[in-house]
Amino acid sequence: MKFNHIIAMVMACMSTVLSSCEKDNEAITVTTGELPNLTTTVDSLVLLQESAADTAVTFNWSPLEVNWSNDGVSTPILRYSLQISSKEQNFQGGSLLVLDAAGTSASVTVNALNTALLEAKAAPEAPILLLARLAMTLAPNKVVYSNVVELQVTPYEDVVMLPSLFIAGALNNWSHSADFRVGSINGDSQYEGYANFTAGNLAFKFSSQANWNGTNYGAGAAAGKMSAAGDAGNLEVVGAGYYLLKANTETLDWSATPVNWGIIGAAAGGWGDNDDVALVYDAATGLWTATLNMTADEFKFRANKAYTINLGAGTRNGILSNGGGNLRIAESGRYLVTLDLRNAGHYTYTIEAQ
Repeated sequence: MKFNHIIAMVMACMSTVLSSCEKDNEAITVTTGELPNLTTTVDSLVLLQESAADTAVTFNWSPLEVNWSNDGVSTPILRYSLQISSKEQNFQGGSLLVLDAAGTSASVTVNALNTALLEAKAAPEAPILLLARLAMTLAPNKVVYSNVVELQVTPYEDVVMLPSLFIAGALNNWSHSADFRVGSINGDSQYEGYANFTAGNLAFKFSSQANWNGTNYGAGAAAGKMSAAGDAGNLEVVGAGYYLLKANTETLDWSATPVNWGIIGAAAGGWGDNDDVALVYDAATGLWTATLNMTADEFKFRANKAYTINLGAGTRNGILSNGGGNLRIAESGRYLVTLDLRNAGHYTYTIEAQ
């Protein structure tokens, strides 16, 4: 498809050529050749976190030929951008990802594509069909598009592992597993995380490595204090239960707070002191869940019916932060709410309509 444009003289005549254009009073015509054909290097891919920095897909096209009726006043007006949308959205209401492009190709990294999908609430490990097109701008009010190509992509759950201390104790047969950690949210000496202790399995230590060869923190001389001495005794919680563990490797302070989680807020029944909807802990999965009727309104997660320990909105959908802002339900209905505190310092939640 070819198309012509009459570019207003005030737009076409720039800087040093302005006076001559005014003198000649010439209408400038811009003609173009066939629209580029957009292609991709792949049409289906499964994204992997270990390849986050790699290129996921490259889009290629031939350049759009632009011809001016007067080369003396030509300017580089053509701009390319690559737009990616879900097939369901079909570019309505914006795109998942927009890349300014130069030349005849554009690439998207695994991380950039995966992040865009997760922010759009795409389900990890489930394939989603995407659409891509090239937008070409010749003037602010004139955009033309290439053909649309389809791409099936399977995103991954973005698992963030913060700098950590390992929890080795009776709860995990004194092993150093990545499933039992406290993490440093700010990359400093302060660590936090959650662990479930059963009766008779209350003793543990913190370790700087996934073995006993690093610094190991046991009981200090005073309550709430740790010691890195080789002969330090074990740390211990007071009884069976689910705990928020904190440790500071600079001050050698540590704490263990038993917690029970709930949902509070207008979306779940109210903000009153006793309006919490209890979440139930499943020791087999390590998840807290509740199925409840919710209205289109706001809510938060909080522990022990108090705001001392609460989780709200994080950096993107599905991510939580300590003391974050209120979360929101967009549409009233019955939902399964899941709180996942298994990844130390990187807490998440999901809401599924029932």
